[in-house]
Amino acid sequence: MTVLTTPEISTDTPTHLESEIAIAFPQEGKADRAARLRLLRKLHAHYVAYMAGPDDFQQIPRLNADPDIQRIESSWLAWEDVQAESVTLPTTGAEFRDWFLATADDHRQPEFCAYLAERASLNEIALFFMGEELVDSKFDDLMAMVQIGTQGQTKLTIAENYWDEMGEGDLSQVHTRMFEHSAQYMRAHLDRNGIDYSQLHFAEAYENASLLLMYGIHRHLNPRALGAMGVLEQSASPRFQAMVDGCNRLGVPTDVIDYQRIHVHVDADHGAEWFDGVFVPLVDRSPELLREISLGVATRVRVANEYYREIWAQMKALG
Repeated sequence: MTVLTTPEISTDTPTHLESEIAIAFPQEGKADRAARLRLLRKLHAHYVAYMAGPDDFQQIPRLNADPDIQRIESSWLAWEDVQAESVTLPTTGAEFRDWFLATADDHRQPEFCAYLAERASLNEIALFFMGEELVDSKFDDLMAMVQIGTQGQTKLTIAENYWDEMGEGDLSQVHTRMFEHSAQYMRAHLDRNGIDYSQLHFAEAYENASLLLMYGIHRHLNPRALGAMGVLEQSASPRFQAMVDGCNRLGVPTDVIDYQRIHVHVDADHGAEWFDGVFVPLVDRSPELLREISLGVATRVRVANEYYREIWAQMKALG
């Protein structure tokens, strides 16, 4: 693993740093070029470290300075890691493939999918769409963020997936725009029927919505983001197919479910590509990197399973 180093600058006390800043960037008079060089080299090394790849996740600096957010995040991460202790994680790259595929297969929610396809009312499906809007509304941005610092086949694989998210250059086919078209239809249906969908403000929904955002925004968690997004891509196709089948059964206009229809095949392709193009080049790099990727997989599955269980209960409560 490459260790990123920061140029030396004596900052033992805030007073020394303040004096360095004062002479490097004075309010008036001539700047001390040597001090300015020391500070700017330090700043540059910090930025370069932040752009590092998944191999160097342990050296990526933390940028969040909000103490309340820091406490929430660190407590949540620690709690999730405790939950993951019940899962036997792979310890070698050779073990990862079978473990990942089995974990993704367990995440397919066959009973829930069958309910969506065969029994759910339009009210219930519309409520589920609103939940998915909360969870996946930033997915294209997350796909862009996890590319940062990657190299070779890993970068190309993520870039190809991102190009798909961008509708291959056709604005009308950008996936977030297509999903919003679906969501508008479903939201209007719920409004017409006087259904209050504020019930979607439950902990599991926000947990599922926040997990990938936290992983993507904090770059030292990039390996976990790669794992979580990989298992999402691998397991999502059956749920999209169930949504298509349920909407077709209920006479929903075809343009409303175009997003779901294309993702039946797109996510199946992405899942296979992600494994070969993203995971295979990374899982043998170091035990630490393998563990982080695996924790991202296991945590996404736990969080999403709880979300699907709760939203299914909310759907059935509509009667």
